[in-house]
Amino acid sequence: MSSPPEPVDDVTARPMTQAEYPDWLASEKASYAGDIIRAGALDHEETVLKSDRDIAQLLPGGLATPDNTFLVPAAAGEPIGTGWLRHGHLPGVTYGYSLHVQERHRGKGYGRAAMPAGEGATLAAGDSTLMFTVWGGNEVAMNLYPSAGYRVVEEMRSLTLPRSAA
Repeated sequence: MSSPPEPVDDVTARPMTQAEYPDWLASEKASYAGDIIRAGALDHEETVLKSDRDIAQLLPGGLATPDNTFLVPAAAGEPIGTGWLRHGHLPGVTYGYSLHVQERHRGKGYGRAAMPAGEGATLAAGDSTLMFTVWGGNEVAMNLYPSAGYRVVEEMRSLTLPRSAA
């Protein structure tokens, strides 16, 4: 087991721009589909359809969809990832749909360092709780959130059963 990276102090976050949104959207759809496939929930074709449908429903106004915050964390002025939050998901609760750190920046503590930006956006929106879903198979996130003080609220398990030939 490796030790956690040293704390990173120079991470800031800014709002996502309209120019950045299309690439982010394509990446978000692919990432969401990958999470579903990795968890073994659906096959590839069903997953792509679900990803497209769910994100279109969640973001009918794109970047301008009310009650959503799209952040671009940066280290030393260089973008290192993205974050997507939906405020008022439940009363007083912001839901973190995603926090992505670019592959070349992973394992350096940037994910943890970016979390206060999401927590600040949550408070600025009037919510007092920030929650995330961590899909099965995402061991990095499963370790990150508890180490940053987040607690597990719910866990689900699944088993794919064979269909009978009858």
